[in-house]
Amino acid sequence: MSTLPPQRGAAPVGVRTVELRDETREGRTLPIEVWYPADEAHRGQDFEPAHMDRFEVVPGFPEVAQHAVRDARPAEGPFPLVAFSHGATSHRRSASHLLTHLASHGYVAASADHVGNTLPDFFHDLTTGAASGEGRLVNMFESAADRPRDVVQLLDAVLGGADPALAGLADAERVGTCGVSFGGWTSLHVNSIDPRPRASFPIVPAWGPGPLKTEQLSNLVRLDDWGRAVPTCVLAAERDALVMLPALRDLHAKLAGPKQLAVLHNAGHVHFIDKPEERHEELRTAWSSNQLPIDDPEIDFAAIAEASRPFSELCSADHAHEVVKALCLAHMDAHLKADAGAAAWLAGDPAADFTARGIDVEIV
Repeated sequence: MSTLPPQRGAAPVGVRTVELRDETREGRTLPIEVWYPADEAHRGQDFEPAHMDRFEVVPGFPEVAQHAVRDARPAEGPFPLVAFSHGATSHRRSASHLLTHLASHGYVAASADHVGNTLPDFFHDLTTGAASGEGRLVNMFESAADRPRDVVQLLDAVLGGADPALAGLADAERVGTCGVSFGGWTSLHVNSIDPRPRASFPIVPAWGPGPLKTEQLSNLVRLDDWGRAVPTCVLAAERDALVMLPALRDLHAKLAGPKQLAVLHNAGHVHFIDKPEERHEELRTAWSSNQLPIDDPEIDFAAIAEASRPFSELCSADHAHEVVKALCLAHMDAHLKADAGAAAWLAGDPAADFTARGIDVEIV
């Protein structure tokens, strides 16, 4: 591989939902979405409107489509497994563009709803829950305690054949983690409590001093107790209003190698998820109005809204998606598939390939 990794892979993509309960945590529910390479019989169906999966994130909201076929017959494995963790008040399918991309290139990708810290929980509290005393949102520290354990349970379920249709599909010796924001923090923290991950790709991970007190989260993580090398690539956004770029440079400096830091210039915090323009402007509106089910007078949401410039002033969603898909795939290929071409591309000058496409990225 001497240039950017290819776009969509050769495999059609299937998707299944697995519902779990953790009786050791008072019956905590854990909905898991699993994307995977599908049998050749499904070729092309993941892009056909009649076969593409559709789902509802919040009851009553329009359905969302993704490039995957619901309950498609799996291809013959095993394949490397990448566990994804979503951001605060988001949901397990929030980065379907990335996870279907990985599946098309021969990965099983799995993501759980971190119950108590999801978009449905947020809307419930915003509309009726908080006022009625039946709020669902948990505080940052409660979610921080649950999230890494959710990922461990996800790995146990996918690798242990909790869904018989997917039994044996994922390879326990080739496991990676990935996540966005609070999920990026989760993907780092899980390395301290589970020895299985062999590569990590945190995206704008909640870390260091910031307007949402992310330093309180980074203080919970140790980077020196992983017990093995976990090659890590941190993806940052230059104009992130929530996670400060100096904090992620500091994180990168503290990580043991192998490691990389990529900074997408003129990008904001949510550039790397599905429909980032829509989500970005929703957040700016919510912060500006300060009508949120979050009771913390020390957080200046108006200042966050001001720092988070209109999406029209930032880089395009297409550029952000191209960066995250190329870098995540190359990082996982290099370290989970021992792909010499991917490793050589990452060790060379990958930023130059992005520059040739008009995308301004710093990679160190």
